[in-house]
Amino acid sequence: MKQEKKRTIVLSIALFCLGIVLFLTSGRSPTELTSAEIKRNEPGKGSKSMELSATIEDVYIDGIDVRVAEREYTAEECEALFTECKDELIKAILSENVDLSKVTEDLNFVKAIKGYPFSYEYETDASDKINADGQITDDKPFSAIVKVIGTYGDYRNSFAVKINVSPSRLIKERVYRKRLLQSIGENGQAETAVLLPGEIDGEAVKYTTAGVKREPAFLLLGTVAAAAVFLGSAQDEKVKKKEFKKAVLREYPTVLRKISLYLSSGMNLRNIWQAVYEEGVKKKGKDHPFYKEMGVSVNELSSGISEGLVYTRFGERINEPEIIRFTALMSQNLKKGSSKLKELLGEEVSKAFMDKKQRAIKEGEEAGTKMLLPMMLLLIDVMIIIIIPAFRGI
Repeated sequence: MKQEKKRTIVLSIALFCLGIVLFLTSGRSPTELTSAEIKRNEPGKGSKSMELSATIEDVYIDGIDVRVAEREYTAEECEALFTECKDELIKAILSENVDLSKVTEDLNFVKAIKGYPFSYEYETDASDKINADGQITDDKPFSAIVKVIGTYGDYRNSFAVKINVSPSRLIKERVYRKRLLQSIGENGQAETAVLLPGEIDGEAVKYTTAGVKREPAFLLLGTVAAAAVFLGSAQDEKVKKKEFKKAVLREYPTVLRKISLYLSSGMNLRNIWQAVYEEGVKKKGKDHPFYKEMGVSVNELSSGISEGLVYTRFGERINEPEIIRFTALMSQNLKKGSSKLKELLGEEVSKAFMDKKQRAIKEGEEAGTKMLLPMMLLLIDVMIIIIIPAFRGI
C-alpha cells in the first residue's frame, strides 16, 4: 500500500515538472535583429511571415507584419533545372506508352512536374490528330513533332520530340464512335427516317441491334429461390414428421389401454385391432395418423397377410421405439404364446401414460419459452406508452 502511494506521489511530481518545462518553452523572448534584412526561403520552400516591433527614438511600434516571399531561381539555375527535368517530363507525357517511337495510347500533356518550378505548354504540327491534352483524335498511324515549352517568371525554354503514333483498338473505337455520331447528326436526319452512314473514311459500316446483356441477378435470384424451396420443403417435411410423431405418441396410451381392456375380456388380437380402429375413426377420423396406419393394417389383415407380419409392418411404418416394442409383444404372443401378455401390456400402459405426462410438461415449457419474445415486445410497448408522455410533461 505504501509502495503504491509512493508511486502516485512520484508520478504527480513528474507531471507537475513537465508542465513547468512546457510552460517555459512554449513562449519565446523578443530578440534584436543583428542585421536589417530577413533571409528569404530557398525556392520551393514557400514564403514566411514575421511579426516585428520597432523603436524610433522613444516611440515603440509593435504588430508590424512582414511577409517574405521565397527566393526566385536565377537564370542559370533555371537552365540547369530545365535540362534536369526533361527525362521526367517525357516519362510523364508518355503516360501508359513505353516509347515515343511507338505511341499506341493517349499522351498526357502535363502542366507541371513536382519538384520543378516550370509551367508547361505544348505545340504540335498535327493539332488535327492530337488535341491540347494529348488525346489522339485520328485512327490512322502518323508521325508528329511535339514542342514542349517551359516557363518560370521571365525564363522561357523549349525542346521538341518526335512521336510515331499507332492508335490502339480502344482509340479507334472512340474515334469511329465520334465520327459516326457526328455523321448521323449532320447528314442522317431525313423526314421519315434516320439515315445511317454506309462508310467511314472509306471503310464499310455494318450495323446490328444492341443485344441485351444477361442479368446475373436473375441467376442469383433463381439459385436463392431454388435453395429456399429445397430448404423449405425439407423443413416442412421435418415439421410434418414431428407433428406425426406427436399425434401418434399422444394417442398411443389410449389405444394401448383399450387393447389391454379388450384382451382382458377374452377377445383375440385380430378382433381387438378391428374394434379399436373403428372406435378411433369415429372419434378422431380416418385422417388421424395413428388410425390411418391402423386402417392400412386392417386392410392387410383382410387381404390375408399374417397377423404377425401385419403388426411388425405397422411398427416399422410408424418407426417409434414405443410402437415397435408394442408390436413386438403382439407378434411374439402370436408366435410363441404368452400368459404374461396382459401383465406386460398393463406395464406398457402405465409407462405410456407416464411418458405422455412428461411430454406434456416439456411441451408446456417450450410454449412458455416461445412466449418470451412476444411478452418482451408487449413490455416495450407498455414502457413506451408510459415514458413518452412523461418526457413530454403530460
